[in-house]
Amino acid sequence: MKRLLVFPLLLLANAAFADLYDRPYSIIETDPSRAADYLVMPVIVNRVDGKNAQYGNRAIVDPGPHDVTIDVRPRKGFHIATQATFPLETKACMRYYVSAKLDSPTSQRWQPVVRHAEPIGECQAKFNIAGAK
Repeated sequence: MKRLLVFPLLLLANAAFADLYDRPYSIIETDPSRAADYLVMPVIVNRVDGKNAQYGNRAIVDPGPHDVTIDVRPRKGFHIATQATFPLETKACMRYYVSAKLDSPTSQRWQPVVRHAEPIGECQAKFNIAGAK
């Protein structure tokens, strides 16, 4: 009986992923590289447009305007995590790396930042978007 359930679930999961990549997309994720600036911290990508980010610290979205909610983990001496929502206009086949920039090392106040953006080569090639390699 359990074997009969596995196959439909795999088909369902495959259809969900196929839908994401059947049209140009953007990716919003936490920046994996450490910053030289000690005031820049990694974040957790929590939600985009009110929907939970399903892929760890990554959200795959359609190009266009989005409200991105990110969290900063509690730091030494601070026992609560903080959260902020900011607008982000994404372009087709681009990956956006987000972080938090502290106002000072002794404060919990911070601002969300997009540290950098880069093209997603396989997306550009698949959908014939300018800049494909």
